[in-house]
Amino acid sequence: MAMADLIPTGRTSLVKRGDMALQVQTEYAHRPVPRITTTVQKSGQVLHKIERSLEQPIASIEEKDRMETTIRKQHAEIVAIIKRGGQPVAPPKPKPSEPKPYPEPDQVPITIKWLSQIPGQHRIFRLDNEGNFLDASISNEFARMFKAVFKNLHELISVFATVPGIGLMREPGVYEVERNALYLVSTGTEFYILCIQRADYSINYEKEICAIIAGL
Repeated sequence: MAMADLIPTGRTSLVKRGDMALQVQTEYAHRPVPRITTTVQKSGQVLHKIERSLEQPIASIEEKDRMETTIRKQHAEIVAIIKRGGQPVAPPKPKPSEPKPYPEPDQVPITIKWLSQIPGQHRIFRLDNEGNFLDASISNEFARMFKAVFKNLHELISVFATVPGIGLMREPGVYEVERNALYLVSTGTEFYILCIQRADYSINYEKEICAIIAGL
């Protein structure tokens, strides 16, 4: 049986809250680790990402069917929270009598988690798909460290073309800004800038990063 036959159907909703439209998407992925992810976006900018790791990948049609139920439940819970005006958070733990299909969610984005495992002392900066830092203090820090790159950042991200999708989507990939030192990473829904501060010259960093992006 092909792996594609075991991918459960995801859920996508457009949720209105006042005059604001939010896109909510819940889906399953088996690489680099099996997980269910609900992403909340506004005009292509990721506002929230709720990730729940699974103990193992789906291995049968029966497990796929059960996972589709879990996906629908998680998606409905997040949509209901948004409609009530609350902040999306990880869905509540299963009751003791209920089967627990996954451990507690890790609040660190999976992309940062995997980029952090690349050898070499480094910093990772996270941006939305328009090239905006998610925190003003982090933006100022990056501007001090990489003045020229910061000045031309919005031109730099245009290397990754936009693609049709919910909100602003871009082509995934890696751009080597400075060899063995600075890499711009597009996941399709957001950007990361990986700064290598103590490079291991035996490693092909671009290849390592590409492997991570391909597995998301």
